[in-house]
Amino acid sequence: MKKISRIIAGSLLATGISFAQVQMGGHAAVNFSTLWGDGAKDFEIPWSLGAAVGAAAKVTVNEKFSVVPELNVDWRRQKNEEINWSTWAIELPVLARYNAMPQMYFEAGPQLAFLLSSKIEQDFDNYVETTDLGKKDALKIFEIGIDVGIGYSVMPNLDIGIRYGVGLTSIADGTKLDDDDQAFKNMQIQVGAIYWFM
Repeated sequence: MKKISRIIAGSLLATGISFAQVQMGGHAAVNFSTLWGDGAKDFEIPWSLGAAVGAAAKVTVNEKFSVVPELNVDWRRQKNEEINWSTWAIELPVLARYNAMPQMYFEAGPQLAFLLSSKIEQDFDNYVETTDLGKKDALKIFEIGIDVGIGYSVMPNLDIGIRYGVGLTSIADGTKLDDDDQAFKNMQIQVGAIYWFM
């Protein structure tokens, strides 16, 4: 009986994979980032311009539902008159996409980021002090967040969309920055496009 159940389950899985359509594409976006959390609120950091580029895949389950994982290199920047905080990260969002209309879709899902580097430049009038969070062991390795967005397929192989992402974990260890372990979390609005070439 167990063998029959395994055969049936395997057949259903193979059938689902065969019916799913998989596309590959390239992703590029501009982003506007800021920081939030206990440690960030004292800085009053405005939204600042950054960029992201990478690859995407789309696994279409049916005409309404698909799953879109991406692998992006993301440059985030938070800047005001006193500080310029720049962070590089590799991001892996996995988004569930729902087609509300044939060309318009909504998407949401978790995002995991691997933080590569992060530096803070502080302007003290007469000189600029640079703090490398990696060298101070203050940079967290992994970041977890959530993305939600809306998009439109302007052509069969081109999607454009806007996405809002919020980090749930801090990108820095506040105790290493003399900040009583306060959190510095990423917040981002991203406007981008995916070109499906396969």
